[in-house]
Amino acid sequence: MFRTYPPPKVAKLIRESIDSELPEHFDRILTRSIFRRVLAMGLPSMAGFMLMIVYEIVDMFWLAMIGPAPVAAVTIFGSFLWVLASSNMVIGAGSVAVISRRFGEGDKTRTEKSIKNTFLLKFGAGLVFGLPAIFVLKPVLKIMGAEPDVVAFGMSYGVLQLCTLGFALMSFSIYTAFRGIGKPNTALFVSIIGTGLNMLLDPLLIFGVGPFPKLGVFGASLATSISYITVVFIGMILLARQKSPVRVRWLKAPWPAFSEMWQIIRIGAPSGINDFSFSLAQMVAIRLVTSYGTVITALFGMSNKLLHFGVYIVGGLGLGTGALIGQFLGSREHHKAWLAGILSIRLAVVLMFVFMTVLLVFAPQIVRAFFGEPDMLEPGIAILRIIALGMPFIGLHIASEEVFMGAGQNIPPMVLGIIFAWLVIIPSMYLFGNVFNWGPNGLMWGRSFAHALGAFAAFWLFRRGTWLKHQL
Repeated sequence: MFRTYPPPKVAKLIRESIDSELPEHFDRILTRSIFRRVLAMGLPSMAGFMLMIVYEIVDMFWLAMIGPAPVAAVTIFGSFLWVLASSNMVIGAGSVAVISRRFGEGDKTRTEKSIKNTFLLKFGAGLVFGLPAIFVLKPVLKIMGAEPDVVAFGMSYGVLQLCTLGFALMSFSIYTAFRGIGKPNTALFVSIIGTGLNMLLDPLLIFGVGPFPKLGVFGASLATSISYITVVFIGMILLARQKSPVRVRWLKAPWPAFSEMWQIIRIGAPSGINDFSFSLAQMVAIRLVTSYGTVITALFGMSNKLLHFGVYIVGGLGLGTGALIGQFLGSREHHKAWLAGILSIRLAVVLMFVFMTVLLVFAPQIVRAFFGEPDMLEPGIAILRIIALGMPFIGLHIASEEVFMGAGQNIPPMVLGIIFAWLVIIPSMYLFGNVFNWGPNGLMWGRSFAHALGAFAAFWLFRRGTWLKHQL
């Protein structure tokens, strides 16, 4: 299923691009070389994303010490924020393709301009979507089934996050820029600083340790915002250094250009539509969960954060590999792009299988670490284990889609994503949970079943190989 040699039609396309025959199996030396490059680009990105989700889990741990209501509040707000942050996927997906492709072509001036365009777009999107959302946050929390105390915690946490959304979106572009110019280790270094600062400030500001004020849920939000802003400024300074592979002169030419901004948006729009659709579907899914009360919502939020740990691992790997694929396509090395894609998918499935096993075995200890109430243990273990079973399929799905992002061909994953979100995930959760009357566990079984179907569809799209011949 995951063999390195491509299907006949794809092999023919690659032969035409490199003007030579492919061996029956790719040369082992070449395969090992590409795998090392996948690791070199993917591992730092994975580590950076792992740090981010470690912070989110730690954040959830500290909030859980206050009670289940803050955890439920952050879970519900997070689904709303994800909808607003769909603009991040539009600009992010387009910028991954454009920055890496220009760097692969050896055009440093256009690469510098692409980075500037990306940053300007991200900050503008944060202002346009974040500030107006402040005025609808409270009714949205109520519509999604939040109880009064959960609404209050959601407002305390969410307003500042919406005010600083521009910096949050820009921080992701710091990592994209460094990966695109072949410096994933620098992206990891910046991520370590940001995450470390966040984890340090979290308990200090939540509980008022020493001279710090006791701010509760707002303290968690403040720590996150300070971290995002710090990452942006450090990243911009490092990109402006003389020894950067592409030196970004922020206050000098080449200036951002509307034409390339539009190109970034055009390339990334399908991914943004896909992400927006999936985010709305997640809000519906959260609404199905909140119908079972604050405790189940909190347990689902905890399990979802742990799921995100695996998702971020694979997402980091995919973004690193996506940048590598963009560079290979820019230099017209299509055989290397194929190898990078299939090897990345293999690695993603293996990693998620390992993580699934860990969650299945240690589910009781994990739930106890977050919630000490005895009545939360049994349902928490069941929810976590059922969600964990879908993780290898999520890895296959994400890794397959990230290849398209690196190539800049985002319409096929968009079509699949919309179908997957609305015609597979939501109906499956409703069927297993409500129609079969299996309750909260049924919702989770429906979700894991849906991820299995979506994974095989995404891998089928990858094996068609249309992404190899896509032009920007």
